[in-house]
Amino acid sequence: MVKIEKVIGNKVYFQNGLIIGLSRTIISEYNLKRREMLSDEEYMKILEIAALSTSYYLLSKRDYSKRELFEKLYGKYFNKEIINKVMEILKDKGYLDDYEFARGYVNTHSYGKVKMTFILKQKGITSDIIEEVLEDNRDEELENLRKHLKKIRGREVEKQIAALMRKGFNYGDIKKVMNEEN
Repeated sequence: MVKIEKVIGNKVYFQNGLIIGLSRTIISEYNLKRREMLSDEEYMKILEIAALSTSYYLLSKRDYSKRELFEKLYGKYFNKEIINKVMEILKDKGYLDDYEFARGYVNTHSYGKVKMTFILKQKGITSDIIEEVLEDNRDEELENLRKHLKKIRGREVEKQIAALMRKGFNYGDIKKVMNEEN
């Protein structure tokens, strides 16, 4: 059994310290304003509804990798079982796909392969997916390198190379593009 401390507006405060926002429909369906205790099953169902609702909200704002969304939900709901269930629902509906996330990220950012690999690994994308997405994006990477090089053309060659390497471009690619430009 889980004790309800209070319900204020659409926020439900539980004795275990968890505060969740629920729609008025859910609050009235479970009669949360007039109850002091919930069974464990009801509590888990309410957590699932809240986590799913939060997931839809977050995904409406931007794409998330599976790991990013899991960490975000875990930081709020602290229940791996429920979060895994929600993640499965989202995956089945096609809302969570690490390959599509990585592809979208690579297409909207103009970093080099090295930096892109680092960022995607931090976001929980597997090496296989990263390799595949970056291989598909090879021509675009070289085009981004050319664009960055045009922006910094007036500097010394060493400074140009250093700036491009900080953007994550490979030294061999930088030299190749610089030689093409001369």
